[in-house]
Amino acid sequence: MTGNFILNNATKTLTQLQSDLDQYTAHLDALATTTTTGVATPASAFPFSAAGQIHSNLESLRQASKDMSDIAKREITTVKREKALARANQMQADYQRLKTLNDTLRKRQQEMSDERDRIELMGSKQYSGFGASGGLGRRAGHSVGSKNSDSSLTDTSTILMMDGLLRENQVLSATDGKLDEFIQMGQHALTELMEQRHILKATQKRMYDIATSLGLSASVIKYIEKRATQDRWVLFGG
Repeated sequence: MTGNFILNNATKTLTQLQSDLDQYTAHLDALATTTTTGVATPASAFPFSAAGQIHSNLESLRQASKDMSDIAKREITTVKREKALARANQMQADYQRLKTLNDTLRKRQQEMSDERDRIELMGSKQYSGFGASGGLGRRAGHSVGSKNSDSSLTDTSTILMMDGLLRENQVLSATDGKLDEFIQMGQHALTELMEQRHILKATQKRMYDIATSLGLSASVIKYIEKRATQDRWVLFGG
């Protein structure tokens, strides 16, 4: 895998990560500024598939930094080695920055979820206390409340079903994108192997040519040495 290929994939991953984290931030800001005091509906939760995609892209960026660092160690020239190392360090810095941001957002979401649970618990206690002293009004309210409760349960079930289908579709889309990326990486690796095969074949042919040339030269040298010896015998022996 070449440095340019790793850099291009890392750039795409970085762009997608930044976009997803911006959406994550905007989502939490929207929940924080809501004027309602009830518990958020399931549809308001940050999509599980998006959170999984963020985690996957963070891991891809971390691996890209490691791969680029390995390439830097294998570079022969100082200029290329320093260039690859600078890219690896930048990828690592981007990874740490975005990972810290993601951890902060997750912590913030958990705190907001805990706060909503606390509000829900307090609301249920207040309703329970009021109902205990309601008398006849409680019975009348119970009938109306029962209908409202049934309607609320139906709406919640519909939201849950739609949210589940949405998450499933998003997970499938994210998986499809990752498969395309893996296929692209495999094709690139195969192309590199083919190029290396051609280089090795050309090198092998060149070595055979050199060996053949050296073989002919050695024969000529031996022939010249043999003739020189014979000429000396003729010269001194008569």
